[in-house]
Amino acid sequence: MRCSRWSVGLVAMGVVASANRPARADDPPTPLSDIAVAPPEELHRKQRLHDEDLARKKEGRYVTGLPLANYDHDIGFGFGARVYWFDNGKRSDPLFAYTPYEHRVFAQAFASTGGVQYHWLDYDSPHFMGSLFRVRASFEFQQNIAQNYFGIGARSLQPLSFPGSKDTFAHASDYDAHLNAVQPDGTTYALYDKYFGRRPQVAFAAERHLLGGLVRALFGVGLSNTTIRQYTGTNTDADGASGPVQAFEAPTRLALDCAARRIVGCEGGWDNVLRLGLSLDTRDFEPDPNSGVYAELSSEYGLRGLGSDYAYARVLGSVRAFYSPIPKLADLVLAGRWLYEVQTKGTPFFSMSNMPFIDDNHAGLGGFRTLRGFRDSRFVGPVIALTNYEVRWTFLRFRAVGQSFGLIAVPFMDIGRVFDNVSTTGFKDWKRTQGGGFRIAWNEATILMADYGFSDEDAGLYVNFNHIF
Repeated sequence: MRCSRWSVGLVAMGVVASANRPARADDPPTPLSDIAVAPPEELHRKQRLHDEDLARKKEGRYVTGLPLANYDHDIGFGFGARVYWFDNGKRSDPLFAYTPYEHRVFAQAFASTGGVQYHWLDYDSPHFMGSLFRVRASFEFQQNIAQNYFGIGARSLQPLSFPGSKDTFAHASDYDAHLNAVQPDGTTYALYDKYFGRRPQVAFAAERHLLGGLVRALFGVGLSNTTIRQYTGTNTDADGASGPVQAFEAPTRLALDCAARRIVGCEGGWDNVLRLGLSLDTRDFEPDPNSGVYAELSSEYGLRGLGSDYAYARVLGSVRAFYSPIPKLADLVLAGRWLYEVQTKGTPFFSMSNMPFIDDNHAGLGGFRTLRGFRDSRFVGPVIALTNYEVRWTFLRFRAVGQSFGLIAVPFMDIGRVFDNVSTTGFKDWKRTQGGGFRIAWNEATILMADYGFSDEDAGLYVNFNHIF
């Protein structure tokens, strides 16, 4: 669930810490002598969990979950939940000390009074049936009656503006107020940056462990169908001189770009891709690393042979790094991510925001996974560059009701921008956001997050799952 403007998440754990203890002071830890510490020979280069994390790792099967609540003035009130099911296996298993879990399934249901839906079912097995293959599969259904569209490429980097005003706007709140007003001709631009989008999609991927578990090679497919509806000429809510009124929507930004043939994909349709990738992983614990590097080169190819209406390619290079500078004094992790993505002509506009990370696709730039403090998909272009920096300080760990918890404070900074092509890549006019977050590590593998980010243009509170990288 992507949450902009104002959002709240509720955690129904029903537990209270029995004592205020320093980080890593759990009781009782599991004796490491009870845990197999040598991986299978074909995975001898995989990184082992730190002793403290390994002692806390829960054995067997368990469930975690989070009710969700959200409000946005475009979409109304939203409610839902996400539930995780984990199978960590037995402590005596050879891979117990080297994997976050044996199997993980989560299911999410979310809907709003304004017509947004985001339902998701996802499966992941790092060593499927004890093999050298990691298997992932997912089904997602997304519908948004107010999907953002701010243009494509360098044009989206300009200050907010619209045809109904000669001014540009530095702040999103001022921009919204002018958009919603009724124009002298009786029309409004209230939905100038919006369109209706619906996208069911299924994906499957298998990764083969290579070089002793240090490297993985990916093969996968993704199938999706997108429905697009523009709002030009529709009757919509607007702010009249004496209060709320109905007015006809003036031509939207999407309608103008489609008419000018600046973009591809205005009619929606099938967007089916072949996925190929290669990753190097030295992280000690994937959901919440203390140390290590994760580097990936991933690609997607829209192929008419797969039934796609679009033929294109995108390639993403990304590096994530994690370092604990003072492990004996504090549970402190310095985390960074750097990425660069290139897409060819023919990429449909509704797919151009996609960042095909091997572990979980993200959309951006803007929103809770990329530039926290700008609206979702605020900047989209054929070339995308992004860097994120976080300091993750686990200042308290405790156990309650048989569960393990860690409380994490996270100051952060995000920097990114889009380009029209590779040759225009440079270091000017990058967009920056900053902020802070609070996260809860629940049984090590479930990370609950609440981040607040702000920029010169806007701000956002984001409640969701997992670290952003």
